[in-house]
Amino acid sequence: MQTASFPAPVGGWIANRSLAIGRDPKLPPGAAVLDNFFPTSTGVILRRGTEKRYSIGTGPVMSMFRYVSGAQSELFASVGGEIFDISTSVASSVYADGTNGDWHVQQITTSGGTFLIGVNGVDEPWIYDGTDFMPVSDFGSGITFPSGVTLSTSDLSYVWLYASRLWFVQKDSLSAWYLPVDVVVGELEEMPLGGVFTRGGSLAWGQSWSLTSGGSGGLSDQCVFVSTEGEVLAYQGIDPGSATDWTKAGQYRIGEPMGAKGFVRAGGDLLIATSVGLVSLAEASKRDYAALGSTAASYPIEEAWTEAVSLRGMVDWRCMVWPEGKMVIVSPPSGVNYGPVCLVANSNTGAWCRFTTWDIASMEVFNGQLHFGDRDGNVWIGNITGADDGAPYTGVCIPLFEDLGSPASRKIARNASATKRSRYKAVEKLTAVFDFEKNPGPAPDAYLTDQSSTWGSGIWGTSLWGDSAGEIVTGRWVSIGGSGRDVSVAFQVTSGDITPTDVELIRMVATFEICGIVT
Repeated sequence: MQTASFPAPVGGWIANRSLAIGRDPKLPPGAAVLDNFFPTSTGVILRRGTEKRYSIGTGPVMSMFRYVSGAQSELFASVGGEIFDISTSVASSVYADGTNGDWHVQQITTSGGTFLIGVNGVDEPWIYDGTDFMPVSDFGSGITFPSGVTLSTSDLSYVWLYASRLWFVQKDSLSAWYLPVDVVVGELEEMPLGGVFTRGGSLAWGQSWSLTSGGSGGLSDQCVFVSTEGEVLAYQGIDPGSATDWTKAGQYRIGEPMGAKGFVRAGGDLLIATSVGLVSLAEASKRDYAALGSTAASYPIEEAWTEAVSLRGMVDWRCMVWPEGKMVIVSPPSGVNYGPVCLVANSNTGAWCRFTTWDIASMEVFNGQLHFGDRDGNVWIGNITGADDGAPYTGVCIPLFEDLGSPASRKIARNASATKRSRYKAVEKLTAVFDFEKNPGPAPDAYLTDQSSTWGSGIWGTSLWGDSAGEIVTGRWVSIGGSGRDVSVAFQVTSGDITPTDVELIRMVATFEICGIVT
């Protein structure tokens, strides 16, 4: 009889190498399957559920955005042509002059106040001054183009801030436009980039990027322009109208970007969801395009990423960093033949997992909590209860398979136990799995607690562990059965109560009988 230990896969979900390669002793242990368990530095913990807060329409909630100025903090969401204030317990309509809810929004503070400006490439842009939303043409002199230009402001499809100046993308073109410094309205100036981008396409989005050391020894800001063909142009300076104060700093390839909301900030760097992975722009600036895949933040789940790109397409991916939850969340689009799924990484360790059933069309962090809008007009708070809108969900953890030092021998599984800790009682199911088969069998039933009156809405990182984390418990031995040459043990827990169990798996131990080799 041989005993095998399966530590919690703190290295996360691994989907970038041969299934026959087991645990690398030089690396943190990984998982062949890690669904609805989030990898921490000490174990893998069952994610919390979701709570519906608002129903604001029947179509997808295409954008969510914040306004923060001094003590004023507000959250907004858009469905179709309407924008709603969802900062309080009751959602209220605040703007209804649009037809397309996929707004791209930028906050800017000028000498005249703090403003939001939103564009979508279809409707006239709007401005929010902290009190009222209004079409941009109703604010001061509005935004105008130079004489002789036949464009309208509805042709502006993206907006960002660089060096105290608002920049805009002209849809279906390789031109950017910019306003004077420290204003939200005025006459635009064009920056044509068609002669600089070598691969064609159109301009997708732009952002500020801080990485390269400047003359003062610190980080230098650069303005980057990203094309639909995966080219990035980086410019440095503060006056694009000056030949001496505006210079091209670099030109890189990153893979085709997955939409204008498919990136996150990581310090001064940008992590961009592309056809080859979640690519660091800093790495792209140093490496050949052909070598980017192996340096991508998503490299541990490379095959799963490639499959998602193939099945779900390369548009409308959504990315968000949730600092309080220590999560980087990537949400590919869902469809008729493939349900909603999120690819989630621990922002501290880089370990990945997968969340199922979270239908995310847009997301934003507000007051430390993750909010997201779905494709049916609802707004949710994520990771807050023990059920998904009252429905149970199951966490599945299958560590990488092992041959136990005898790859040619058949192993017969006998017994297994799990060491875990949890806030409240949880019922786990242990199942032996063999020969790279990732089906753990039927899920266990949820255990319903009677502790709902003692549970608040704590956030991971502020109230999860400590004295209230629950004691570490080694479960009883259970019979698992079955046989095969390569083995692992599946750990499943179902949560379906308002109270989150916060089950954290620490280790599983199993016994196997090693059969002789018959020749």
